[in-house]
Amino acid sequence: MLGHGWCNFSINYRKVSQLVKSGSIMASNYEKAVETLNKLQSNAEYIKQAKIRNNPQNNLLEMEKFLNRSGLYFDQLDKLPVIHITGTNGKGTTCSYCENILRNHGYKTGFFSSPHLIEVRERIRLNGIPISQDDFAKHFWRIYNQLDKVKSASYDMPLYFRFLTLMALHIFLSAQVDVAILEVGIGGEYDCTNIVRKTLVAGITPLDIDHTLLLGNSIESIAWNKAGIMKPNAEVFCVQQPEAAMKVLKDRSKERKCNFHVVEDHYTYNKVSRIPLHVLRTNASLSLSISEAFMKLRPNHNKFNLEMAKQSIEHTQWPGRYEIIPRNNSVFYLDGAHTEDSMQVCSDWFLSKTGQDNRKRVLIFNVIGQRDPEKLLIILLKCDFDIAIFTTNNFDDDYLKNAVNKNTSDNKDVINPAPYHKERCSENAKVWQYLNSSATVHMFESFPQAVKFLENHTDTQFNVLVTGSIHLLGAALFVLDRTLKGLL
Repeated sequence: MLGHGWCNFSINYRKVSQLVKSGSIMASNYEKAVETLNKLQSNAEYIKQAKIRNNPQNNLLEMEKFLNRSGLYFDQLDKLPVIHITGTNGKGTTCSYCENILRNHGYKTGFFSSPHLIEVRERIRLNGIPISQDDFAKHFWRIYNQLDKVKSASYDMPLYFRFLTLMALHIFLSAQVDVAILEVGIGGEYDCTNIVRKTLVAGITPLDIDHTLLLGNSIESIAWNKAGIMKPNAEVFCVQQPEAAMKVLKDRSKERKCNFHVVEDHYTYNKVSRIPLHVLRTNASLSLSISEAFMKLRPNHNKFNLEMAKQSIEHTQWPGRYEIIPRNNSVFYLDGAHTEDSMQVCSDWFLSKTGQDNRKRVLIFNVIGQRDPEKLLIILLKCDFDIAIFTTNNFDDDYLKNAVNKNTSDNKDVINPAPYHKERCSENAKVWQYLNSSATVHMFESFPQAVKFLENHTDTQFNVLVTGSIHLLGAALFVLDRTLKGLL
């Protein structure tokens, strides 16, 4: 009835926490920068112009315009050693593997990813660590003020993701990184990150149907868009794909005159891994090929150490992906699955970890945007949940009053109002009830309320799967992980 997880990876939250405690971060200036950044997607004039300015074909023209206005030109950008990675499932994980492998081989790394979990500055990392709040604010205001000075109209500024991409490129060039690893936002052909003209190595992770309004609803259309990151003479590595998608990718690689390689799922390691084998065989195999190829292309390159590369992968912790966090009477299993293929892997992973104990199984789920919740929830039926909880990605005011820091601009949805989130939550719950008429279902307005509900059942032990939305995982990690809370 309907009722009320040898080398630390990239986001080294403990080091960042120390920076916070040392007083080196100017939180108020950072908060103001994030609030101003949010206005690049919420201001009425920006929304009014969005239909024209968000035309995919205009995206790179807009990026080039703002690139030049910010004082950065292609002859400078061409000097940035770039690894560019696209795909549907696992592109962030593959990027994080590559970053950790290359950093452990002695390279100074830059890494641009999306979306963020807790703070927007997580998207831009140097040597595995998110740039500090004061560095974020410093770079933000320098670029923002320069663009604001020369704008031709009130709305003539880069939109949110364009601005962050531009900012990341400035930071990587300024820091003189040995490698800039760029994760594509959506697609590839028209994505902001595709402003780079020269790419040394590119990678394509498994493709799936997603972002259909922008990329089309066929695997061929999606493959065509993803292949847009291919550049002449680049080494392009791709995992096995559906036959129709692979044909498109191979055809486009010939058009783009790049060197196209299909990576077999060959990853093996002589220990029990916390990472699902399927993920290792695809993303890990791909990251090994990408990293080795990049190193061979660099002048006076370091020798690729396969064993160290594998250890780097095994010790990479990509927050919110196959992560396990015990808390009081519950063990939380977190994964950002949001496509059908990734949800299959996620549900199998959860069952493999929980199948042998007697804890009650709980699902905490949310999905927003254009994704169809039924296609994801029907896969989760096999987990045989005792309770399903549907919640928004938001925090409630009572919880935030007691938070370490009350700055919430990083995760504020400035486009969709609160009633939208509540409505989607209700729709998701109804879909679950339709699929499982005998289900016990609860809805809460925030993740903290869901956790409080579980903790009130002190005589019951739970295994809790949190999935469906990266933004939901951000809320979960804020509540569950004290180290993460030290960020804020």
